Amino acid sequence: MGMVEITLLQRLEPVASLAVEQLEYVAMYTKVEKHAPGTCLFRQGDEDYKMLYLLRGDVEISSDKDADKHIISANFPENGANLYPVAPAVKDQPRHVTAIALTDVEVIRLDSELVETMMVWNQFMRREPEVIMSGEGVINVDKSQWVPKMYRSPTFRHLPAANIEQLLDSLEPMRVNAGDVIIRQGDAGDYFYMLNEGTALVTRVVAGVDGPVKGEDESIELAELSAGSSFGEAALLSDKPRNASVSMVTDGVLLRLAKADFVRLLNEPTLHWVKQGELQAKLDAGARGLDVRTPAEFAHGHLRGSINIPIQELHQRIKELDKAQYYICCCEAGRRSSAAAFILGQYGIKASVLKAGLDSLPDKSLLAHS
Repeated sequence: MGMVEITLLQRLEPVASLAVEQLEYVAMYTKVEKHAPGTCLFRQGDEDYKMLYLLRGDVEISSDKDADKHIISANFPENGANLYPVAPAVKDQPRHVTAIALTDVEVIRLDSELVETMMVWNQFMRREPEVIMSGEGVINVDKSQWVPKMYRSPTFRHLPAANIEQLLDSLEPMRVNAGDVIIRQGDAGDYFYMLNEGTALVTRVVAGVDGPVKGEDESIELAELSAGSSFGEAALLSDKPRNASVSMVTDGVLLRLAKADFVRLLNEPTLHWVKQGELQAKLDAGARGLDVRTPAEFAHGHLRGSINIPIQELHQRIKELDKAQYYICCCEAGRRSSAAAFILGQYGIKASVLKAGLDSLPDKSLLAHS
């Protein structure tokens, strides 16, 4: 296997629309695979949640429900067009077909959940810097700079898509001074913190070990935190006392999130989901599909009668939507569309989410191509 280059990812749909720093992150988890003839790339019934792109060679696609077999031949990059998956990763359902290499092949597999997560986070990288008034004057905070750090964080990597915007809006800025103790070892967890400006020191008192002064417990330095660091989540997740102290070395600015908001936002939001079997009845009753994928994805196949507004443009184009209309938000697997449904709710527009997304739609007659 060989490492994938950013320029190659920029030729794959839907990841082509991601920012360069996001593509760099996706590239860390992506390889170019080379396989010999006869290799099974995936089998009917598998649940691998991967999008497979064929770069070189021929692949046979078959199903035990259909006697016909067909061959997919790669003509990438010779045809100059962006590449789509051989078979989309079906969310919450097994593969419908089997793919066997007929020749030597080169393929790329992308984690569908990772890509969907990046697509959702992508819209928040375009936020304008905020000017916030406080009792100590004006604080300039560019929360968009935190987006790459947050989707890399194990704490927020699987944050429900509909809660991302709430999270950014709930972060409260505060000025701090050198010497301020932000969290103290042994205290109950109350806030999660992000260090926006300044430097801080993490220390821990070791009970039973004498420090410089006999009879006093030793305090050891664990780490120095700089702008871009976050801390304080361990006590909130475990509901145990703080296991270390954090003090400011310099003046700075923190962003903090109260424990109640932290716990609430890590859980799934209350959304209305439309099951696959309910879709036709909803459309017949006047609902309209709102496809929040990229224009290229939309052109490749979409719900009949639906309109296309990419998730990253939804705030700016909200006036194009009719407040009297009921929308069913659609994407590949449901992650981007759940974020879209929350945004529509903020504007008083009634919306639901197509559960498991268009990839899992059993009735392909509901789909159209541009």
